[in-house]
Amino acid sequence: MSDPNNPNIAIRTTPQWALYQRESFWNTNDGKYPIFNTDPAEIEKLAKEKLSQGGWYYSSCNAGLSWTHLSNRQAFYRHRIVPRMLVDTNQRDTATEIFGHRVSAPIGFAPIGINRIYHPTGELSVAKVAQELNLAYCLSSAGSYSIEDVGKANGSGPRFFQLYQSPDDELCISMLQRAFDNGFDACMLTTDTWSLGWRHNDVFTGNYAFYHDHGAGDLGLQDPVFQKRLKEAGIDPKKNPKEAGQKWIDENIWHGRAITWEKMKWTMAQWKRISGGRPFCLKGIQNVEDAKKAVEL
Repeated sequence: MSDPNNPNIAIRTTPQWALYQRESFWNTNDGKYPIFNTDPAEIEKLAKEKLSQGGWYYSSCNAGLSWTHLSNRQAFYRHRIVPRMLVDTNQRDTATEIFGHRVSAPIGFAPIGINRIYHPTGELSVAKVAQELNLAYCLSSAGSYSIEDVGKANGSGPRFFQLYQSPDDELCISMLQRAFDNGFDACMLTTDTWSLGWRHNDVFTGNYAFYHDHGAGDLGLQDPVFQKRLKEAGIDPKKNPKEAGQKWIDENIWHGRAITWEKMKWTMAQWKRISGGRPFCLKGIQNVEDAKKAVEL
């Protein structure tokens, strides 16, 4: 199993799974059992039971017939980890560095939009846990809570900002400035989702939180430029939250306007100017030639 007095544990920066397993087995002597099964399939089943129908559909369904999702998994399954034996791995550590931040493991929290449809605390709880684990956290610009509040929840944790390129340059700059001012010191521009994919279950049930009670979310509503745009359009977000949400998502997030390499270079230049040269990444690149071009730029 695992010896809790193993002196090598002291140098490791991540929780010891073997100790968790040991505790789980031992605690059954006192009638205590884990609160959930760690099998991913069982966690998924539990999520389906706990979430609303809309929350489940938004988190689980993919575009089209999910063939890309399936092929990605099949490609991943083809990889194998083949360990070498009789090697001294006692003083091992999963800690690594990303964008100048020392993190406890080479994994992080990906940018997922509108977390409030899963739980009232939305991105705040996720950002807090990321900081506690010292793992990188990335906030989606389609998030529920404001950039400022998520930054506070993440505390001293390493955090990055994912940007959906708005065709409104003033709004784009405003979001980048807010992100950097609140400790998000790397920008990840999404290149492959300027128009929402066709998700059968969401379309069938009208599952689009921005058009309903969620509206634009605090991330959009607290942006000074978007507030100005609402005023120009004569939309009061308190009286007409659905109309405000429609304006936010349709005109600034999934707006259907293709992003070009030239526009990307403009966005990168704005981020570099605002952040003093902090990292800028492209998210969603799928072609080798595009990847090479990204490196060149």
